[in-house]
Amino acid sequence: MKLRRFLFLGGAFLLLVVKFTLDIVGKNVDLELREPALLREATVLGAFVLLYFIVDALAWHRQSSPVRTFGLMLIVMGGAFVTALALSAIGVDGFDAKSMSLVPRDYPTIFVASLLSLTLGTFAVIVFRLLRDLVLANRKAAARRNWLLFTVFALASAVSVTTTRPLDSTWLNGILFGVSVFLGLVNAFRLPWIVYLTKREKVFGLIFGFLLFGGFTGFSVAVGSSSFLGRSLLYYSHPLREFVLNIMVFGTVYTGMAFVSTLFHLPTAEALDRKRSEVSSLHTLGKLVTQVFDFHELVETVTSMTMQVVEASRCWLEIMQPEPGSASGYWVRVAGMKNITEEQIGQLVSHGGFDIREAIMAERKPMLIDDLEHDRRFARLKGASDLAGSIVVVPLISHTGLAGILYATKKEAFGFMKDDVELIAAFADQATIAIENARLIRESIERERLYREMLVAQEMQKRLLPQVLPAASTIELDAVSTPAFEVGGDYYDFMELDDSRIGIVVGDVSGKGVSAAFYMSEMKGIFQALARLHTSPKQFMIQANEALAESIDSHSFVSLIYVIINTRTGCLTLARAGHCPMLHISGEEVTYVRPNGLGMGLSRGAKFSGAIEEQVIDLAPGDVCVLYTDGITEARRGDEEFGYERLQQVAREMQGRNAGEIKTEILRTVAEFSEHRAHEDDLTLVVLKWKGPDRRAERMS
Repeated sequence: MKLRRFLFLGGAFLLLVVKFTLDIVGKNVDLELREPALLREATVLGAFVLLYFIVDALAWHRQSSPVRTFGLMLIVMGGAFVTALALSAIGVDGFDAKSMSLVPRDYPTIFVASLLSLTLGTFAVIVFRLLRDLVLANRKAAARRNWLLFTVFALASAVSVTTTRPLDSTWLNGILFGVSVFLGLVNAFRLPWIVYLTKREKVFGLIFGFLLFGGFTGFSVAVGSSSFLGRSLLYYSHPLREFVLNIMVFGTVYTGMAFVSTLFHLPTAEALDRKRSEVSSLHTLGKLVTQVFDFHELVETVTSMTMQVVEASRCWLEIMQPEPGSASGYWVRVAGMKNITEEQIGQLVSHGGFDIREAIMAERKPMLIDDLEHDRRFARLKGASDLAGSIVVVPLISHTGLAGILYATKKEAFGFMKDDVELIAAFADQATIAIENARLIRESIERERLYREMLVAQEMQKRLLPQVLPAASTIELDAVSTPAFEVGGDYYDFMELDDSRIGIVVGDVSGKGVSAAFYMSEMKGIFQALARLHTSPKQFMIQANEALAESIDSHSFVSLIYVIINTRTGCLTLARAGHCPMLHISGEEVTYVRPNGLGMGLSRGAKFSGAIEEQVIDLAPGDVCVLYTDGITEARRGDEEFGYERLQQVAREMQGRNAGEIKTEILRTVAEFSEHRAHEDDLTLVVLKWKGPDRRAERMS
């Protein structure tokens, strides 16, 4: 791009040098030939076409506001005026008229005339390009067509005098010039950009338009007259002079129309500025809805914008929250205020007479009080004129009810218009959304924090469960526990009581969630503390119940099954405190072992100890024992439960597999039965398989 500009500039300079050389030669040799004259005009045409391309490629006139374009045009005009004035002040002999042509009297005249013509021609090209941007602003097809027609006739007017002597004129040139002036007038009505100017821009537009109108008028007179400036252009290039005159006349018409149109639009500038401010403020509030979640920043923005846009003297925002114990049913807090104190707010809102807040709560629609001092509802309010002359009150209505109230006051009575009320209502709607979003985000963050804490609790609860299963050559063990929520109340544990006995406990705390998890962790501590002290499951149950009853609430209990297995003999002793029965599979025999027992925490002393029974089973090789919680048997599909029979059937079919495979198959069958939906209750499963000797056979023999 820079290389192209350099080539254009070099080409234009070369053509101008050729033109100047021809003028010097023409001064010495009087050639009355057509060809040299055409060559002179061709060099001028080529040079200014290249100059137009250079101007068009520059970026300083692009994406500029119309007022800045006027300012730029004024700067260029000032430069052209100063240059033309300086060159005209140089003492030269001027021109002689000879055979309808102009003949320079000396060589300095040629030089000065060339510089003047180059200055005015460049000025005309720049003005042409800038006016094109203005005319085609918010362009439409008709505007482009009219501008193209003006350009064609302006150029045709210039081309029509290519072979005409400088002091001569033709009827064709007059017609073309008149048409181009008319088309310039048509294009001068293309002023849509004036409507969108701010008041400040309109003021500057008036000043710039007036100065440009005067400048273009002066240049039009100077170029069209027989002044030294006009004669210099005629001598240098008759077509260039026609083009410059066309542009100066068009500039005069366009800037004059712009001045008049801006003058007529000036009274509406303030209203337009206000509408623009309203749109901008609503746009900003719209962004706040999705981008800003800081409550204090939202309140500050809403009150500031309300004051700015409606030019209120005071503004405040009240936040409402339902409160059953309050007389009004709402808890009220002033969240943000501008130019007012809470004491003054109390005087205006609730003063012993008419209560604005209660009225808004009841009606749920905007309220405008035009004359606060003379309003009969505020008759008891002293000094009303000192606080406010008029007031607008708008409720903030959310999907959950009344979220708040936005107030704005002016010192003057009848200070608010209908548009002000509608605008404040629009602000209130946006503010309601923003405040609701901020509240929801806060709640979401709080939920996320609680969720993360629950995940930590879940991880901690997992660590409470056995991380390593007891190892013995005579038994296989496998276990799993899955809470319905993040944490649960199911519990299982193992303890090696001595070198030949292992204790296995499975429990289920009533309820789910955090409270159940708390009792579950407490049960682990009790098991770890008491299991080695009491050699029988029954004694353990009695002591554990005494320990647990001290802390468990009256609405909760713990069901528990405790098994002690001798890894040498296969003797299994168990006790049950209201828990699910143990499933025992021995050969072809499948039974549920149900020793009596009462849930832990429901009773204490003799009643509980009398209810607990202990049962002993001698295991045979291949026997399978399944301990579980009701999350297994009560898994649901619609109204149907998984039940004990299905558990018995699955365990029976998998009897020949190892403990891990039995556990996996039971879980898979339960998941398929419940159609892989999330289980509603905590789920725990412990599978024990005996691989040792058959002590029953030894005793029988």
